[in-house]
Formats: sequence, structure tokens, C-alpha cells
Amino acid sequence: MHETVDMVGADEDDHLLSVEEARVRLNSLSDDEANKLVQISKWFANRCEVPAEDLRQEAIVRVLSGSRQCRRGADFVRFLAGVMRSLVSAESEARKAGARPVLVVLDSENGHDLADNAPSPEHLVASRVDDGQTLAKIDRIIADDEQLQLLVEGLADNMIGEDLEALLGVDVKGLAAARKRLKRRLLNEFPERMG
Repeated sequence: MHETVDMVGADEDDHLLSVEEARVRLNSLSDDEANKLVQISKWFANRCEVPAEDLRQEAIVRVLSGSRQCRRGADFVRFLAGVMRSLVSAESEARKAGARPVLVVLDSENGHDLADNAPSPEHLVASRVDDGQTLAKIDRIIADDEQLQLLVEGLADNMIGEDLEALLGVDVKGLAAARKRLKRRLLNEFPERMG
């Protein structure tokens, strides 16, 4: 039995998969799609302190709880990658805001703090001053395109070729099209730097 909810935007719900339809899509993922999902979650796990398996599980929980819904006809693996990207982003923001514990690593022999290989606060501030405005503009011009956001993140992590294709869930032609779309947007925003 299918219940309808009388509310503003109910027509939009017709364009979204129901929880049961999402469950069917999850259960019918091919081996290749499942492997892509694993690769994507591993890539995102490297960007935060959340294990890849936990990222995948949390993305699936959100889909099956109905808190995240996929548009009909959308690439389901790409949609799940977007959910994971949101989770990583939220985790990163929580850490920046101090909402996560800071773990102190001690030398097991004598209890002294080990050297921290993270960039110094001075380096982070200088980097934000130098690159902050440019990165903010890039974030703004690709905010409406999840695929371009993934592409930029992959490029920032020095990913190339097949790694980028797996991250975006596309083939060689799809990657070329995404790069071309990104280049066009960057040319429109930064003509003096790209010419």
C-alpha cells in the first residue's frame, strides 16, 4: 500500500526514489558498481578519520531511512558518492568547529608526545590567505555540480586517469567531458589566469 502525503512540493517527491525503490537499487548493484562504491569510500576515508566501511554504511543508512533521496534516473553510485561526500564535509566542519576530540599520541616508552607531521598553524593561515579567495570562488562556481566537486577534490589529491574515472563513476569520455565543463566554468570566472 502506497500512502501519499499532502504537502507543498509533493510533485517533487514523484521524481525521487522511494525508500523501497532505493533498497531495490542497492540490492541490484552490479559487482563493478559495488567495487566503485568501495573505491570511492576508500578515497573519501583518506580525507577524514572515518573508516571507508563506516562511510558506506552511513550513506546507506541515510538512503534507507529516507533522509537522503535519489532522483529517478540518476546514477545511483554517483548519488551514494555524493552522500559520502556530504558526510565527510560535515565531519570536517565538525572537527574545525572543535566538536570532535583531539587525540594526543604518546610515545609508548616514556610518555612523551610524538612529533606532529601536520602543517603548522602558520602554514595553514598563510595558505588560506593566499588561496582562500580563489578556492572560495571555485567552490561557488561548482556548488551546483556534484560531479565537478568530486573532480576538483580528486585533482587536489593528485588523482589521474582511472582513479578519477572511478571516483566520478565515468569512462574516459565522461572524464574528458567533466574536465571540459570544469575548464569552461574556470575560463568564465578567471579569464586572466586561464588564457
